[in-house]
This record gives sequence, structure tokens and C-alpha cells, in this order.
Amino acid sequence: MRTAKRFVVCLLAAVTAFGILMTAGGCGRETGKEQQETAGSTSGNGGTRHVRVGCFNTGEYYYWHDELDALALELQRAGKVSGYEEKERETMQEIWADLCACESDNLEFVADAYYEQLYMTDEELDVAINRTDVDVMLAIGTTVGQYLTQRADEISYDYLVIGSADPVSAGIVKTGGERVNDKAFAILDENRYGRQIQAAYEQFQFRSVGVVYADREDAYSYSGIGQLEKKAEELGFEIIRLHVEEIINEGEDERYYRELKEAYAKLAKKVDALYITTATIDDKMLPWLLEDLKAARVVTIAQTSESQVEYGALMHIKVQDPIEEGTYVARCLVQYGDGATVADLEQKFEVAPSIYINQKTVEETGVKVPMATYLVADKVYREVKQGEE
Repeated sequence: MRTAKRFVVCLLAAVTAFGILMTAGGCGRETGKEQQETAGSTSGNGGTRHVRVGCFNTGEYYYWHDELDALALELQRAGKVSGYEEKERETMQEIWADLCACESDNLEFVADAYYEQLYMTDEELDVAINRTDVDVMLAIGTTVGQYLTQRADEISYDYLVIGSADPVSAGIVKTGGERVNDKAFAILDENRYGRQIQAAYEQFQFRSVGVVYADREDAYSYSGIGQLEKKAEELGFEIIRLHVEEIINEGEDERYYRELKEAYAKLAKKVDALYITTATIDDKMLPWLLEDLKAARVVTIAQTSESQVEYGALMHIKVQDPIEEGTYVARCLVQYGDGATVADLEQKFEVAPSIYINQKTVEETGVKVPMATYLVADKVYREVKQGEE
């Protein structure tokens, strides 16, 4: 009988812990699949129209890759394009080429309207800005979203920003979802990282958090530092930050990982927790990068993805998902093709939360994870994946 009572108490505690994530984002608000269905069911104002679509991408990144692929697959499932097969594609340019080869009644994906900002000259950027044969541009990543917003008076097309961690701090939209111009749309979850940090704090009660990011305005935004700072002020923990420039050009990998390893080693002596923010980190490097933090028994919280837990981060609390976001934007694009304006498209979108734990890392660090967390965890990894496994 006592065992049964203890189980009930633990189960109630688990529900309470999971509620931290749900209520912090606003109980009763649509999330994930429900929002996608709402977006897909909203009719446009002017009837189906021919829409020419371009893609302005910050650069190659796995999260954006999966978003674009999910967008294409949703259009195929919805019958808005035909010929896009579900298969592995190495690059975003491959996804775009296959999407452009699809047939569609009203969506035309313009083959030569694909850009990767990181590798473009000023002259090439001007060409992209001045295009008049595109109706709407998929703007992927914070940097591109900021760039198009800054030059919005010069462009003739609308743009849909996806893959931006914090479009408010980036200046792409205003607080509350108010648009900065009549051409912009962005997926908006104003407190996604705030909820993530709140949930982690409720479990570990850390007094200091280390964070490493590039010393740039766009990196401050996409790393969610603004939301981290708000939570630090609210909850009373200290932020200790170091800056490492990310990989931008070929041949910078060795420098980047050496500096990142050194930064993590410094923070291991000073912090209770490390927040592994969005960056150009290859997951396969994490077992090596996190060695000093594990030895110092530091809690490692992965901001971006479950895969980082698979490679040794202690925990990830999912508040974003490239598949769900790509699917949602596809449905918004369908609405746009059905006659909706950018102003008609709902920007607010929240992903249903999930929790992932690496038990091997828990054991190696000696960090105590509440039993309630295990009860609501979506997956517990038993080992740390290494290198090329």
C-alpha cells in the first residue's frame, strides 16, 4: 500500500513538473498540430492565385534543412505540389531543386531564386533584393530575416521568416506580434526559451549559468540570450558568458572547436549549468567538448535539439521543432496562395514540449534528476553516442 501511495505522489509531481512547460506558455493556447490544422483551415480573401516563390537562406544548417524539407513534404501531402518524394537530401539546395521540379496548379518555385547569404557579395545581395519575378520569399534564419527587414523598402515581394529563434529581439516583428512592415511574416513564440530555462531551473535550482556565443547582434538574438537574461533577473541566477566566433568560412573548424573547448573548460570552474545555445556545433564533437563540464559535475542543457542529448548533453526540453514549424509554414503558404495577405497569416506558433535525458551523463556527473522528470520524459538515452557511430 505504501509503495502504491509513493507512486501516486511521484506521478502527481511529474504532472506538476510537466505543467511548468505547458502553463508557462499559456494554458489553452493552441500548439503544434492544432495550430497547423487551424492554419490549414483558414480560407484566403481573394481566391487561388499564381504565386512565385523564392528562397533566401542564411546558410546550410541542419535545422533549416529539416524545416524546408518538412515544408515541401507538407505541400506534397496537401496536394499542392506533386513529385516531391520523401528521401534523404544532403543540402538545402537539393531540396529546393527537387521542389522546383514539382508540378503545381498555383505555386511556382523559381529555380534561380535560391540564395545563401553567407556566401554572397554585396552585388549578389542587391540582385536578390531587386528581384521583381518573385511574389514571396522564404527567408530562412535570423540573419536573413533581419537583412530583408532592414531593406524592406527596397523589395517588391513579401517574405516569410522561418528558423529565427527570437524574431522580436532581431527586430523582425514587434512585441505581441505587431508587424514592422506590411511585407513580413515570422513564426513567433516570444517566450520559447524562457519556458525552457524556467523548466530547467525548477529541476536543478542552479545559481549560475554559463553560455558561449558569437559576439554579434544576430548571435545574441538566435542564441536566445535576451530571454535568458530576463529569466536570470526573475529567478536570481547569474549568467557568465564567453564569446567564440562561429564557423563562417572553410578551414575554420579547428580554430572554432579549440576555442569552444577552452571556453567550456573555463566555465566548468565557475558555473552550475551550461546552456548549449544555437551555434555551428557538430553534434559529434560534443562528447569531447563536454569532458571538462562532466568532470566538474555541471548540468548541461541543450537549447536546440534532442540529438545533442544523444551525444552527451544531460537534458533537452523541446520548445521548437523544425518538422512542426516547416509544416506550419507550408500551410501558411497554402493560405497565401489561396488569396490571404501576409497580414492574414497567424504568426504565433508554439510547439508542444517534450523532455529528453541522457542517463549516462547523469551517472557520470552525479547530477540528481527528480524522479518526476523521468516519469514525464519522452526519451531517456542510456549511452553517449560517440563520433561516427
